[in-house]
Amino acid sequence: MAITILEHCTGCGACVAACRFDALTLETEYPEGFGQKMAVIDRERCCVCNECLSACRYWAITSEIL
Repeated sequence: MAITILEHCTGCGACVAACRFDALTLETEYPEGFGQKMAVIDRERCCVCNECLSACRYWAITSEIL
């Protein structure tokens, strides 16, 4: 099973703060910090603990295979 960030992520950062393994970061749509922010997963660090799923109030993270 793998964690997937869905396209309706708002970039609020709640999942980044909840991740104990530093597997999530916020990236912007365009260089130099411009545009919509979105969470990005480092699959090497992710242990699929699902803490980020609980932290996301927008239901923008799933652990289901899409």
